[in-house]
Amino acid sequence: MSDKKILMVASPGGHFVQLSLITEALSTYCNNFIIVGIYERKPTFIKGDTYFQVSDFNRDNPTVLFKSIRQAWLLLREHKPDLVITTGAAPGFVFTAISKLLGIKAVWVDSIANSRKLSLSGRFAKMLGVHVLTQWQNVARDFSVLYKGRVI
Repeated sequence: MSDKKILMVASPGGHFVQLSLITEALSTYCNNFIIVGIYERKPTFIKGDTYFQVSDFNRDNPTVLFKSIRQAWLLLREHKPDLVITTGAAPGFVFTAISKLLGIKAVWVDSIANSRKLSLSGRFAKMLGVHVLTQWQNVARDFSVLYKGRVI
């Protein structure tokens, strides 16, 4: 079992469910997960003892972006994870972008729902040099990202 620290971040709903499945799969290799979401409390279906709530935002309420950037910066600086993994959306992008600034490896796993094209946040993450994975072979081919199978 690795002593590496992995920060896992996702938006609610399907993003968070997919993140929980990734966490479950990685739990045989790592037992030090920091879970970040917008839920008031950590959902019981995801592994990890440490949970932090952050602000959610999207294209329709971009003013919250600055609060999210501050929260991500403080959490990443304090906890110094070895890796950040996200399944999206906006808060996950903020964490991956700031992790790149801090020299922390990051992985973006685009949602299974994006079967025809890479999400906007996934495209931005790719431009920042984040490792981007899709769950669809055609999207991997069309957007020059990695395909390693599906989470669901």
